Formats: sequence, structure tokens, C-alpha cells
Amino acid sequence: MQKVTVFETVHENAAGIDIGAAKIFVSVDGTEAISFDTYTIDYYKCAEYLQEKGIKEVAMEATGIYWMSLYAILESCGLKVCLVNPKETKQIKGRKTDVQDCRWIQKLFAAGILRKSFIPEGKFMEIRQLVRERLDIIDMGSVYINKMQKCLELMNVKLKEVISQIHGASGIKMIKAILSGNHDKIYLLNLCDKRIIEKKGELVLKALEANYNETYLFMLDQNMRLWEMHQQQIVLIDQRIEKLLEQMCEETKTIEIKSKAKPIRHHAPKVNGLHGKLIQLYGANLSSISGINDYTLLRLIGETGVDMNRFPTKKHFVSWCGLSPKHHQSGAMHKRVKGTKCNKAGQIFKECAQSLLSSKYTAIGSFIRKLKVRRDTGIAIKAGARKLAEAFYNALTKGTDYVEHGTKKYEEQIKQKEKAALYRLAKKHNMQLSEKQEAA
Repeated sequence: MQKVTVFETVHENAAGIDIGAAKIFVSVDGTEAISFDTYTIDYYKCAEYLQEKGIKEVAMEATGIYWMSLYAILESCGLKVCLVNPKETKQIKGRKTDVQDCRWIQKLFAAGILRKSFIPEGKFMEIRQLVRERLDIIDMGSVYINKMQKCLELMNVKLKEVISQIHGASGIKMIKAILSGNHDKIYLLNLCDKRIIEKKGELVLKALEANYNETYLFMLDQNMRLWEMHQQQIVLIDQRIEKLLEQMCEETKTIEIKSKAKPIRHHAPKVNGLHGKLIQLYGANLSSISGINDYTLLRLIGETGVDMNRFPTKKHFVSWCGLSPKHHQSGAMHKRVKGTKCNKAGQIFKECAQSLLSSKYTAIGSFIRKLKVRRDTGIAIKAGARKLAEAFYNALTKGTDYVEHGTKKYEEQIKQKEKAALYRLAKKHNMQLSEKQEAA
């Protein structure tokens, strides 16, 4: 006789769905299962079947991108959908089938064990997909930059050794001139930025002393065309993002913009009035937080949304980002365990924290460097990212701009804490401390 696992019921009228590329498996009671194809008409049949069974809530795993179409259709049919992390529904190894998975998901969801993943709604989801697509195109374009560098190296053109990036304004002007047949070093140098001419003029002339080859120039031209094609696609995506942001801003209150936008060094979105649009959507100037600029906020708006009400405290938000330290206790033993990977939002905060590692004027930068001395660099960056996430949550929930106190105030706070610790220790051992008077 087969044993049946029974849990306490928290969610009444709940179903579980296991999603695949060709079929989905649905269980409404944790014992029986029925399958549907993954065509749109079959998804509507599935929704109709669930409604006939009196189902009001559905749980399913986030399997690749297959869940997105089914999620949208079930939501449009009035069903409440709970998307869950597949790690939370794992069964014992060797007993996995699609039928058993849908039954197990239904039991766990009905018992209230599964946690719902955050899914941005409406245009926020569109922004998320567009920004991720933009990042993918930038990554694909970098392949052609590397190939352009290879072609230049084959001709012994040493531009990458002299200028910071060959795909910058000066580098692209010189490469286009070379491809048009102009190999005069003085002419090519005059195409560069004034600062390059003043500081690196002689080095650029030496770098342009090359053995130009027709085949390698042909390869360079092909890779240049492909890179430019990717740049055109990025511009089109930016135009679509701008249109979506304008539509979203029409639904929010107008806010007076007093602050200036921070400079964006790499891959700045070509969106008119991006700084003002983001302030209007967030309700505060979150770019005042150290290490965060408008491009960062554009990436975050699709990953976190602007409503933090689903997180009771900042600790819940930090934990959701995957930035909180893990705790494992068994009796008197406190074991250090490896933390889980960050989600997309947590990774963005870590990138921001890494940019502050060499900052001499920010308190969070000083904190990261101080922790780096005692612990691993990765731990220090993650701790700094946690502070950025907390500042992001506080600014968004309180609607006030972040205030940077600077390195000096942070170091003064550390000094006061150390002095207080010394006084407590002296009091414990019945000793008295006296501060050394500085000579006049």
C-alpha cells in the first residue's frame, strides 16, 4: 500500500502545476494529475479545468521562461498564481517525475510552506525584460570589440595599449579613418580628444606605426559593422524604454526635480530626462546613495519595483536580495555556512559596492576597506552591498534622500565605539583610563 503524505491545509482550493517545454502537469488535490499541451489554446483549457474544480490559487515552479505565458493566461482568467523557486520544491533524489512533482507542489502550497516569488506587474515587467535584453546585447557586442582588438594586433596597431578603450569616441574615429584608407599618423592623432593629444600624443603616434594588411583590414571592417549594428539595437531599446517610462510617469504625481544626475561612465542609456523620470517613479532621489546612479536605478526598477510594502523590514528586503549572512545553529554549535547566490537585485548592489572599494570619500567605501583587512574581499563587498540595499529600502519607504556623511564622520564613529569599549573593559577590571593630552 502506497503511503500518502498529509499536511495541514492553509490554502483551500489550491492546485500545483509542473511546467515543461511540451506538456504541463496539473494536480488539484495532491493525488491525481492531468496533463495539457503547452499551446495557448491548451493553456486556456487548463484555466477552464481549474475553474471547474473550484480552484482559486495555483502554485508553479519558475522553469526557464516557459512559465511566463501560462502565468499571464491564468492571471487573466482570475486565478491567483504563486510562482516559487524550484529549490524549495525539491524531492528525494531518484523519485522525480513530472506527475509526482505537480502533486508535491500542490501539497506544499496547500500547507503554506512555499514562498511566493516577486513578479513585477505590467510595464515594470516590460522594463525588466528590455533592460536585461540591453545588457545581453552589450555582452554580445563586446565579442566584436575583442575581435577588433585582435585584428589591430595582427597589424601591430597598439591602440589598446595607449587609450583606455578602442570603442571610445577617439578609438572609433581612428579605426574608421584607417578603414577608409587614411593611414597618416598625424591625421589620425588629430582625430583624438585634446587630452589624449596632450598627454599621450607621442605614444599614439608610435602605436599607429603598423603593418597594414588588406585581409586584416577586411576582418576589422566586418567586426566594426557588426558592433555598430549592436549599438543601433541598443538605441532602439532605449527609445522603447523612454516611451514606457513616459507612460508610467503619466500615472504618478509630478515631482519638482532639484538635484542633478550623476555621470554614467559606461553604457549610459540614451533616454531623455531619465533622472527626472526615475525620481518621479521612485518618489525620491535614490541616486544620492553612494555608488548608485540613474542607470543602476533603471536596472533596479524592474527587479525590485517601487513598492516595498511586501517587505515588513529592511532585513526582509536584504534577505530577499540574498545579501544577509546565513545562520546555522544546532545546540551549542554555531556553524558557518556558505550563503546562497544573490538574485539580480543583490548582484546589482554588489556591483555598486565593488565600485566603492577604492572610494576615499564615502562612509560605505571606508567600511568595505576596513572589513577587507580582517575578512575576505568577497565578504567585504557583500557586506557593503547589504548596507547599500538597506539605504535603498530606507530611502524608498521613507521618501527621503540619502545623506552621505563621508569618511571622516564614519572614522570618528568608529573611534567613539572603540573608546566606549575600552571604558567598559576598564570598568570591568576596576581600572581607570586617562586620555593623553596633546601638546599645545
